[in-house]
Amino acid sequence: MLAYLFCFILGSALGFFASEFADRWGCAQRYRSPMSKKIFITIMSGIAAACLYWWEVQNLMLLPHGLPPEVPNFATQAFALHIILFTFLLAATLTDFYEMIIPDTITVVGTIAALLFAYSIPLSGLPVVGWQVGGGGCCDGEMIGYAAMTLRIESPDWQAYDQFFLLFAMIMLWWFWCFAMLDRVWYTKLPFRKAAAIFCRYLYRSPRTKPLFYAALIAPPFSILAAFSFSDVEVFSALVGMAAGMILVWSVRLVAQWVLGVEAMGFGDVTLMGMIGAFLGWQAVLLVFFMAPFFGLVYGIVNAALGRGRAVPYGPFLCLATVVVVVAWSPIWSATAEYFAFGIGTIGLVLLGLLALFGGLLHIVHKAFAGLRR
Repeated sequence: MLAYLFCFILGSALGFFASEFADRWGCAQRYRSPMSKKIFITIMSGIAAACLYWWEVQNLMLLPHGLPPEVPNFATQAFALHIILFTFLLAATLTDFYEMIIPDTITVVGTIAALLFAYSIPLSGLPVVGWQVGGGGCCDGEMIGYAAMTLRIESPDWQAYDQFFLLFAMIMLWWFWCFAMLDRVWYTKLPFRKAAAIFCRYLYRSPRTKPLFYAALIAPPFSILAAFSFSDVEVFSALVGMAAGMILVWSVRLVAQWVLGVEAMGFGDVTLMGMIGAFLGWQAVLLVFFMAPFFGLVYGIVNAALGRGRAVPYGPFLCLATVVVVVAWSPIWSATAEYFAFGIGTIGLVLLGLLALFGGLLHIVHKAFAGLRR
């Protein structure tokens, strides 16, 4: 009983913090929630935290079906990771609903927290059985590991690869994140030299460039510590999940912008998916990516029917899909694990083909609607 009370208090405190953050720092207009709404968010966050503890720790519902109950329990570490993730998701959801924006103060801090978590507390992600990576428990012949730690189920042991390859890959992935977070501008209609000069001048004047440059310098020593420690696979997998989440949404955003001429999604959605991928790994972020549009579609239809306009904040539905994937992980993984067995390379090629198909269909639909308007 004391554990549930502690979880309720902890969840209430985190929910209040997320609400205050959205009000005071997340919103440019310094939106102030009514006290009744803030109290509701605080109480519901406490109840949700207690329920999550009951689901993950007491009943071990995240563990795959058929796993012996005597298997060593890493559920407490997973619970700690998920309640931190859900706090960031709540702050992002509130801010996106208030102002249709997800500030970097949420996603950047969340991504860094996920990487530090991966470095300091291994075996704290979404569990799977059948193989073992970097430790893990064993009972009656069953191995337990975590989905975020493998890029291919049949051969998850990345420690067999050269440590310098891991080091190089981690540095490149971190530098990719730093580049993505820069304030960039590129004028495609200008000659290359002039566009490049404007690009460099814009970077020089941007207040973001200096801290991101320092962050890029931190990458090599941090990667060396991770690559030659017990948490090398965990940090590498978190970085792969971060990059995969960002690339997924960024690609759709660029294709939609190229076809429609307007931004279909904000860059906050890109950084949000990067944060989710850093917490949960590339498999989970891929499931979130395909699940979120269904929630957004239902909301958009209801919103349009009520005459509230067609603009839909997409971030809250990415957050909702993340919660669903985490809470229902056991049946979801049972239904999808065989597809992830093809590996990230094969799946990436399939996604590239789907992206091209999406761009072509979007172009056809856009032209058809333009013709009807004429």
